Amino acid sequence: MRVDRRRRVFLALGAVTVAAALSASVLGGGPVERPAPPGGELAGQLDALRGANDLVRATRADVGRDPALYPTAYGRLEAALAERHRGGEGPGGVPELRLGPLAELARTDALDTPAWRAHYVCLSLTGAEPDDSRSAATVLDRAGLRERAAHEALGYLGTPDEEDDSLTSLATRAAFLQTLTCLGQGDDVSRATLNTLVADTARAERAVPVLYAVEALRGVGVRAWAHRALRDADVRLAAGCTGLDPIQRAALTLLRHRLTRQTYACLLPYLADSDTQTRWLVRRALTLGGDGAGGAAGSLPEPVGRVRSDGLVAKSPAQLGTLTATYNAARALTAAAQQEHTPYWLERRLTRMGSDTGSALDPSDRLLLAMTCHRLALSCGPQAEKGTAEAARLEVPARLTTENERRWYGVMSARAEFGLACGRTAVELPDGEGKGDGARLSSRSLRIVTVLADAGCTASAERLTEGTDLVAQARKSLREGDLVTASDAVQAALASDRSIPQELWDDLPGLLRRHRDRKFPDLYAASPGGRASAEATRAAYYLLA
Repeated sequence: MRVDRRRRVFLALGAVTVAAALSASVLGGGPVERPAPPGGELAGQLDALRGANDLVRATRADVGRDPALYPTAYGRLEAALAERHRGGEGPGGVPELRLGPLAELARTDALDTPAWRAHYVCLSLTGAEPDDSRSAATVLDRAGLRERAAHEALGYLGTPDEEDDSLTSLATRAAFLQTLTCLGQGDDVSRATLNTLVADTARAERAVPVLYAVEALRGVGVRAWAHRALRDADVRLAAGCTGLDPIQRAALTLLRHRLTRQTYACLLPYLADSDTQTRWLVRRALTLGGDGAGGAAGSLPEPVGRVRSDGLVAKSPAQLGTLTATYNAARALTAAAQQEHTPYWLERRLTRMGSDTGSALDPSDRLLLAMTCHRLALSCGPQAEKGTAEAARLEVPARLTTENERRWYGVMSARAEFGLACGRTAVELPDGEGKGDGARLSSRSLRIVTVLADAGCTASAERLTEGTDLVAQARKSLREGDLVTASDAVQAALASDRSIPQELWDDLPGLLRRHRDRKFPDLYAASPGGRASAEATRAAYYLLA
């Protein structure tokens, strides 16, 4: 809706420009040089944001050089496994994990919830000396996380988040049960809760969460079966290396307790995968015996990751793209009318993801894939089609709250992308915002207003922005170097049927010039002088379209 409205403005402006050019020619003034439309090189310059997995990266800046909990947990597990099967031979062994730096990392690595951070701390300390059996609890106490982590884990095990799909719920409950066991609180989990987990494990079809659930239950003395996950396992494992994701193939092999020659050949290259969890599970699978597969486990290549002297592991240096960033890039391409020039590598990756029936995507990834392919008018196969069908079934939360904001925004974005109805939902801004007299809206509130308008909830968008000078806010944000907020303010103004002064449209190319990436000028950075990002590039072309 907002793009159509803006294009009408620029189409009218374009007609005036053409008329002026013709008049100058007829009157003898000679040809008038017109600047090229913005974004002519956007598709080609997206190569600068190309990730190692052929999806678009969030930013052109290199990320992932600092230690983090996730790679520390699985990187140490991988290193310890390699050391064990090397027979203790070789230089140095695995550096001992210092509890102080681990506690500080647990406190500051705030991308995950307390229970997930506790899980990674427990995994990091797997195999510690008996005298250190309380190390995980000590680390979490130092980080101020122990009580919150245990409370979160027990709460989720008893009442899983109803917004999580069944496989996410299974994997989360398995992780949290293992964490409580690590903290010495496994007995706090009721037998009824464990029985429910056993039943859900037997019904689940994906090997990775099933493997983790079986192992977590074994840790509290409860046996579980992987009935559905193992159904037709031989057929799936024999279907070729592309028939299963390597991490699912490894987990399925571990559930079967048998390694085939074909699986050995399929998995061996993934010892160099960028993901530490994948490498660990693959190495576990390759150390199994059976069917004369491969060479001795001790002869496997050394881990590609490195454990630092303090025992921590840095994030992978491989710069991976994400579907969220890819969707932002798709929106930029369409705003710049460059979708027909979508890079070949991106089209190939999206269509392969959508056509791969052997590795079911997570529902959230399937939805983003469907939205991206829809935006670029690509036919991406059964996975994308399934995502489109799932989008139509998504229910908008009745009221936006801080607890459900992420889901609310995702559902509204999907409804906007596929042109579904607004849906009934109550939205109020935080106290002190949008009360008139030119009060500014926060970036969060602007984001809410724009997605409401995109989804056709124009009355709500107009009500929430009443009395707010969105044009002034856009100008101020641009002066302060905040491109994304400025773009959202203009979109909110258009959605609310506000008049945008022609002066602002005329000034935009100049105001955005300092946000252009120095090496790739058709890509934009969120702040002046920064590296280009997918979100900032989308925001820029929404202003320039």
